[in-house]
Amino acid sequence: MIQHQPPQMITLLYLAALLLACTALADDKPFRPVAGKFPPLDKAHAYRGELIFVDHANRRGSIRVKGTGVFRRNDPHPFAMLPCGIVRYHGATADLRDIPLGTVMHVRAFLPPDPTISAVPVLPINNKEKDANHNRGAGIFPAENHVLLLEDEPSHCLREGKIWKLMEMEIRNNAGKIVARREPKTGGKADEEILSFDAATRNWRGRECLGVKDLIAEKIWPSNGKKSFEEQAVQLGITWKPTPGGIFTRFHISDIWLDDLAMQRAAQNQTETHKTFIKSRWMGRCGRLRQVWSRKDNRHPVWRHG
Repeated sequence: MIQHQPPQMITLLYLAALLLACTALADDKPFRPVAGKFPPLDKAHAYRGELIFVDHANRRGSIRVKGTGVFRRNDPHPFAMLPCGIVRYHGATADLRDIPLGTVMHVRAFLPPDPTISAVPVLPINNKEKDANHNRGAGIFPAENHVLLLEDEPSHCLREGKIWKLMEMEIRNNAGKIVARREPKTGGKADEEILSFDAATRNWRGRECLGVKDLIAEKIWPSNGKKSFEEQAVQLGITWKPTPGGIFTRFHISDIWLDDLAMQRAAQNQTETHKTFIKSRWMGRCGRLRQVWSRKDNRHPVWRHG
């Protein structure tokens, strides 16, 4: 005997199915920042690459994004900073003008909030999955080109609690390569990476800035040959330069911070640079806070810039 469902039950089942379908469609819809709200960092698309052009006045620029192919063949990828976007350099707040061209930057970016008024090209949503051909690989032209966070290598590592560990080096005529890996300070496995260095690489130790020749003179580094670092923990500044020998992708070390004091001084110097820039552009004395009393309630102090 067939039992017929009451109309109310059928209606409820239909509404439940419709709600599930709408929820699935909402989950599939790509995330875009909303005006007046800070977008969550965990929903941003992450990539890194070489900063090759900056329009600091309009907070725009271009990055050669690292993909799966030959890095030197990748074309510039334009980006625009979101109004709430943050730039960090040497572990401190910065302006785009502070970042030297050639610096390898880590990017957290979103789709354009409003594609109709985007200041940079609007690309297909799945563009990061497309192969760019000519041995360039995929991932070099992501549609996520509105940046929330733009930071250099030490800023990225300090924020995420990571450190570079040097494994070994090979040197000849004050230049060579270093094998290192970036891993969490708490420990964990990471892939090794080969990076180049040369006589212009700066080595920061405490308050000192040492060149490669200085380290050789102190017999810390050999003049020629190989040396094991035994997982020496450092922070690295990373750039890119053409690599001879048919190497497709190899980044270059511009700076090595050998201890925490050296890294802290770099952050302090960048902080002072940014504070001076802000003050000189009539944006108030933001370097310190002063405590004033609210007129409505003298029992509760209010912190204001002054």
